[in-house]
Amino acid sequence: MRENDAKAFVRVWKVMEMCYKILGEGKLVTQRELFYKLLSDSPKYFSCQRHVNQTIQDVVSLLRCTRQSLGIMASSRGALIGRLVLHEPEEEHIDCSILGPSGHAITGDLNQLSRLNLSSDARYLIVVEKDAIFQRLAEDRLYNQIPCILITAKGYPDIATRFILHRLSQTFPNMPIFALVDWLSPF
Repeated sequence: MRENDAKAFVRVWKVMEMCYKILGEGKLVTQRELFYKLLSDSPKYFSCQRHVNQTIQDVVSLLRCTRQSLGIMASSRGALIGRLVLHEPEEEHIDCSILGPSGHAITGDLNQLSRLNLSSDARYLIVVEKDAIFQRLAEDRLYNQIPCILITAKGYPDIATRFILHRLSQTFPNMPIFALVDWLSPF
């Protein structure tokens, strides 16, 4: 067995061991938090975030499970605002039409996102690539002129933002989804 293969094998076991501890404590961690825990515990095997990310993918594939089931939550950069009310069981509801221009931060806890009840009178869902544009549209309260929900991942979409976008598309299957993105030159 080559040294790199042996290290990859050990990484899988170290990640599973750390996930077992995290689950035993009833906690969730982000991939970044897991990296720091593994760096502290096993610096010989986890010198960079890429090692942790790749090993998590290997463990998920090996066990045929989700990151969430391993106690790893998605860190989210996403936000949404507009004609949407979020209802979490036994919690106060969040009316996304009365928020400031930063909108409602999307949690990285996919279990929490899956429990949300969503209600809306919006006619459109608009995915906005750039956070600056999202904040400008939110500041102008575009959703009052055009009944819509605005959602952004502030660039490349993270898992949690993609998850809530999927939930919105499933909950409101007749609501058209539009995207406001940078022009990408094909040349």
